[in-house]
Amino acid sequence: MAVVLKLKRSFLTALAECRALYRHSLMPRAPHTDAGVEAAFLQMYKSWESLQEESTIAFMTGRLRADGRTVPCDVSTKTEHFARMLLYQERRYILWTNFDDVKDRWDRIFGKANLLVDAIRPAATELKQMSVLRNTIAHSSVVANKSFYELTKNQLGGNPAIARPAGFLAHGYPRDPARTYFDRYADVLEVAAISLTG
Repeated sequence: MAVVLKLKRSFLTALAECRALYRHSLMPRAPHTDAGVEAAFLQMYKSWESLQEESTIAFMTGRLRADGRTVPCDVSTKTEHFARMLLYQERRYILWTNFDDVKDRWDRIFGKANLLVDAIRPAATELKQMSVLRNTIAHSSVVANKSFYELTKNQLGGNPAIARPAGFLAHGYPRDPARTYFDRYADVLEVAAISLTG
């Protein structure tokens, strides 16, 4: 099986599992609900970060997208090991949470006009929101909590009394109240992943 197709299928499987965990955590509501919702979100976001990194490595080594298209690359390598060394630049890992940093990284590697940035650009707003939620769940800092408060205020208006990300993720999405923010973010990541991998 082609590398990028395998990455795509793996992400979509993980996304389906996260959706199932999210639903399971809500039925019925219980003491585990908030932790389950946040775990489902973190796993979903972690899978998204991994897809971005592994797709970058694949395209740097000349792999085709799942639809057979080539991704022109200014920093191509022959091996995955060397591509990872170039990408990490002696760091232990790199972050895939900030949309603007990811865009700049891809612009440096694949040129100013590239398929990767084009794939995620329509999701920029939601990706930035998801980064705030990820940081709030993962870090108990004043800055993360302030960013979360601003996100809930901007999305829901007024002064919403939502204590933690789980409450926001399970809240009805204003443009389609039958769906929640978790549902919205899962849908956005699914479309972005398919667009990214072809």
